[in-house]
Amino acid sequence: MTEIKRAIIKKLITISKNVIKDSSLENGAILAANSDKSIYPSTIQDYRYVWVRDAAFTCMAADVLGLKNIPEKFFDWCLNRAESFKDTGLFYNAYHVNGTIAGILIPPADLKLHRKARDRYIHITHYGTQFQPDQNGSLLIAIGHHIKHFAIDDLSQLKTLMERTASGIVNSWQDRRFILPCFDLWEERCIGPAQKRYHTYSLAMCIAGLRVALRLLGKKKKWLQTENQMSGVFSDIYSCTANTIPRTLSKGTLAKREKTRKDDFLPDASLLGLVYPSGILDALDKKVKRTVDRIIEKNSIDNGGLMRYPGDRYCGGVKKGWVTLTGAGAWPLLNFWMSIYFCLRNDRKNAMKYFSWPLERTIDYFPEQIFKNRKKLSVSPLVWSHSMFIMAAKFLGYV
Repeated sequence: MTEIKRAIIKKLITISKNVIKDSSLENGAILAANSDKSIYPSTIQDYRYVWVRDAAFTCMAADVLGLKNIPEKFFDWCLNRAESFKDTGLFYNAYHVNGTIAGILIPPADLKLHRKARDRYIHITHYGTQFQPDQNGSLLIAIGHHIKHFAIDDLSQLKTLMERTASGIVNSWQDRRFILPCFDLWEERCIGPAQKRYHTYSLAMCIAGLRVALRLLGKKKKWLQTENQMSGVFSDIYSCTANTIPRTLSKGTLAKREKTRKDDFLPDASLLGLVYPSGILDALDKKVKRTVDRIIEKNSIDNGGLMRYPGDRYCGGVKKGWVTLTGAGAWPLLNFWMSIYFCLRNDRKNAMKYFSWPLERTIDYFPEQIFKNRKKLSVSPLVWSHSMFIMAAKFLGYV
């Protein structure tokens, strides 16, 4: 490591700290990206929303940077501002900064859900609003990280939030499946309640989140039963006959469809989350290693950048109110995620390789995506990207 590169990393740590501080608003909301800034491009989508998942990773990075107040304000925002959370214990895909759900209500008559589920989860029936269970798991993991990092003994300020978040997962799960339409973390693929399908990353994050709640608040019967059921389903996913771990497991007649099976086994970079931060699987696990090898083989572009999955078209662009799907680039946050994975494998050479790739193509701010065509713009700065940079820098010993 040259002194110049060390200086660049130190500078980017300072910039990232400022980006994270700038994303934390007075009311506790943590923005995905602050589009108020003059550096934010005018030709891409406005990310001035709160995604609980993104913010959970940002909370962990804030912990590492000693910004104790940022996570604590956000935890309070989740408990007291996130619309419908007090009723359902669930977080949906995106919120306005004041806490209202970002969406348009669909008439209840149009819902294709059991009446009891429809009535209880009426807030999830907004157009553009999705049930993404990994967000609940992500928040519990972030709370656990915060408590451990600052050696917090008095949990009274966080107990209610943890209880409601864990119960939200439990109440949305019945008979070995989610009872609501369930979307993956990329907000693209939906599983209906009647389908025998599971998003692997989402399930892993829920299991990890419930384990945090059980460890910190004690063994509540229903929580433990759900964690055991989910862990059993995850074992089925892991034990499938393929050499790699599927991003989605399908059972029954769906599993026999070639199109479904091909989609299920696309190498998805989110599977890195099975190792970190969920801790469900070990970095040295043979099936994990084969899965990561395939992600690298199929998702790499531009000599080391990583796409989410092969054939990804999402680029973040917008024109005349329409999303432009002109082809995805590499996501810096995935490079940092891969760097963390290799750190956990005690492979510093590869950890530095993936860590360095975005640094060599970035001036000050990490975007959502980096394209081969450098004139093509992306969301920048993306707070999740800067947060993953901080976490990777920590694993590498720079923070």
